[in-house]
Amino acid sequence: MRKFIAPIGMAFLFIISQLIAVFVAKPFKEAGFEAFENPSDPMNIIQLFAVLLVFTLFILIMAKYKEEMVKYVILFFFFMASLSIFQAFFYFVSASFSFFLALIISIAMLVLFIKHPEWYVIDFFGVFLAGGIAAIFAISLSIEYILLLLIALAIYDALSVYKTRHMVKLAETITSSNLPLLMIVPKKASFSYLKSKFGKERDAVYMGLGDLIIPGILIAAAYLEKGLLGFAATLAGALIGYMLLMFLIAKGPQPGLPYLNGGAILAYVMVHFL
Repeated sequence: MRKFIAPIGMAFLFIISQLIAVFVAKPFKEAGFEAFENPSDPMNIIQLFAVLLVFTLFILIMAKYKEEMVKYVILFFFFMASLSIFQAFFYFVSASFSFFLALIISIAMLVLFIKHPEWYVIDFFGVFLAGGIAAIFAISLSIEYILLLLIALAIYDALSVYKTRHMVKLAETITSSNLPLLMIVPKKASFSYLKSKFGKERDAVYMGLGDLIIPGILIAAAYLEKGLLGFAATLAGALIGYMLLMFLIAKGPQPGLPYLNGGAILAYVMVHFL
């Protein structure tokens, strides 16, 4: 039974991030926090995919020649992204002071990530950032392009793990630098992310932050379109995919998006045609 505690804990974090996404999606939309002016513009997903590919390539090249710089580059981009996300959250507390509050939280987060990047610090901020990012893209893209984006990224994730294996290399770089791009749930109380090694024998369950965000876009969009039924169905579909992923991951690193996205997409299609 103990071996299931960490996977259940990760599923809990996944669910929390999705609850945050659906909770803020409508207020974000009403406040005009869309990332793109026209959700039906096909260039939106092309732009997103291009940014992802360029960023991944940049990090891999830097990791090969200047690995010590990877941490600070990623933390800088993480800080800039957190400013926008936390500003959107705080907008409903105080529109006038939302940027100031977001700046305080983002600086505190950055200091913690530099001085004490333990798993619980990363998980705490990660669920909020994942939920916020998922909500913003859910209101920024039409449902057709969200489905297309999820399919494209699932294929890319599978190729990058099974074929090119550069995503495995990226995960190794992230953990060796103690970067906050992974959600982490320990398998034992003595676990420390600062001392962990990414490999076959691991003392924690890891999941990329993108594995919460990408299916979360569809889950939040389904909620906006179909209400609680859309949310419950797509979340359940993603969790079924998650259970299959946890079963297979014992054999080695696995791409998360084919299973998470696949489950969410199948569930959405079923609900759509009800």
